[in-house]
Amino acid sequence: MILKKYDTWVFDLDNTLYSAETGIFDQVDKLMGEFISRHLKLEISEAKKIQKKFFRHYGTTLKGLMDEYKIDPEEFLDEVHKLDYSIIKPNQNLKEGLIRLNGKKIIYTNANKQHANEVIKRLNIENIFDLIFDIKDANYIPKPDMGPYKMLVKSNNIDPKKTIMFDDIARNLVPASKIGFTTVWIDVGKENYSDDIKSSKKYLDYETTDLPLWLNSIIKEE
Repeated sequence: MILKKYDTWVFDLDNTLYSAETGIFDQVDKLMGEFISRHLKLEISEAKKIQKKFFRHYGTTLKGLMDEYKIDPEEFLDEVHKLDYSIIKPNQNLKEGLIRLNGKKIIYTNANKQHANEVIKRLNIENIFDLIFDIKDANYIPKPDMGPYKMLVKSNNIDPKKTIMFDDIARNLVPASKIGFTTVWIDVGKENYSDDIKSSKKYLDYETTDLPLWLNSIIKEE
């Protein structure tokens, strides 16, 4: 029944479409700290404190750097996505699950399109998605701010009641639920320091530790 209820499927990118165990986001985290250290002329330890503070307060480190230090967002995004993507491998189970979903498939990420395209290419799912809605499309306003969710809905003629969203950060699903989306939390087993899972629980319709397994399980139910 789940498959027939929805005509739009919205997926977060990092630690959702690929496993957190790849360590990709650990690379991003390290590069962010180095960027802050270099641009603000701080020791790494102090840079990491600012990084975490901004992420917690603004939703992304980038938004804090833009608001408080007028950092160029494109320079930041280019620098922190100079990654070793070779550790991301094709995921056939994920691909099969995605292909069998009816309707529009969208990636909604706080990263940029360059990063998203590299990730989905490595996963061998680059021809499956209809749209990548990235941080630039959101005017650099990150999840979980409600504004970009409304932009996504309006600009793509989305019916929230026929939309389901997947994210590994529980608090990012709160505005999704409030706008009318069904929500699926991908529990990667690492509680994010910015993520208040307890207060988000009532907004989470489904939970799973394995996205491909969950997708294929709902397909088998049909």
